[in-house]
Amino acid sequence: MANFQTHIVAGIVTGGLASTVALAAAIISPADAVALTLAATIGSILPDIDLESSKQSRYMFGSLGVFFAFVVLFKYSQFLSIMELWVLWIAIYIMFRYVLYKFFHGYTTHRGLFHSLLAVVFFGVIGVLIFHHVLHSTATVSWFGGAFVLIGAMSHLILDEIYSVDFANNRVKRSFGTAIKLFDYRHPVNSLAMAAVVAGFFTFTPPYKEFVTLVGTKDNWAYLQSRMLPKDGKWFDLEFLQTGLYGKGNCKRDGYGQARCPGHVDDYAQIEAE
Repeated sequence: MANFQTHIVAGIVTGGLASTVALAAAIISPADAVALTLAATIGSILPDIDLESSKQSRYMFGSLGVFFAFVVLFKYSQFLSIMELWVLWIAIYIMFRYVLYKFFHGYTTHRGLFHSLLAVVFFGVIGVLIFHHVLHSTATVSWFGGAFVLIGAMSHLILDEIYSVDFANNRVKRSFGTAIKLFDYRHPVNSLAMAAVVAGFFTFTPPYKEFVTLVGTKDNWAYLQSRMLPKDGKWFDLEFLQTGLYGKGNCKRDGYGQARCPGHVDDYAQIEAE
């Protein structure tokens, strides 16, 4: 299978490319692009969270401990003393990094349930919930966050399958076929439990209508297609930046003569170039 560094790089590249597309379409902000790239990077190491001896698992549980420790810290910073905040922060970190880490690995096996398409969806839904309920992002950005976590996790599974083929010696390793599967066939009860959890968590997700509309609108895809190559074949022609970007509020005219308003479906209208 691919090593830790390879998965991290794949997550960064995949997330960076995808966020660039969303940013070019003006449906996310630059700050959102950074957060989404980070989400894809985290997603790229999640499938190996069940490998107790892996760096991915240790880093993940440690990172979760730091993340939730700060979430609680921000929530109660005005109500508790500094000493109480220190104790609470350390306790939460220890709980995630050591207690939950040991408990989790006592009930999981590597390349089992978390190396499946069901787990990828599970990670994506968790991403949506964290973006919306913890980071307080908008519904659209939250769904993008879940999608990027899903993309990162999927890149992990694909890389593991690719590394299961030894192209130099023209042979297929025994691990081939274990990275990508619908669910854990060896433990169907666990898979059913995860599916039930996904269904339950889905009821707490924000509305997805605007996200689906943004991703599925033909006008938006047509605009992205027009942005794939430089206008009029002029590479790195920044003349339109010298004349300024026009529009009101967050709505700006781009170099292709369109008004782009981040996060608003109804504002993707073609306007005449001045």
